[in-house]
Amino acid sequence: MWQTFIYGMHWRHAGTMYYDELTAGSQDEAAEYFIDHKWDDVDLIRVELVGPDDSGVREHANSPVSPFKPLMARRRLDADEDAR
Repeated sequence: MWQTFIYGMHWRHAGTMYYDELTAGSQDEAAEYFIDHKWDDVDLIRVELVGPDDSGVREHANSPVSPFKPLMARRRLDADEDAR
């Protein structure tokens, strides 16, 4: 059975600390996702286990201080996604 967990991501931007939660299979996976998708001027400070993700689906808040690039998650409509 596939198990996912909720990880708390403590991060800093412009001297201010923030907290967000991500769902991932491991702490390393959560940290890697955050680092790969964050803004260049955001620093990841700490990753901590919050608990199991029992619901399996988690909505991400649309925070005005989101550490992620807004276009990273958008799908490209000009290219055939199934073409390889």
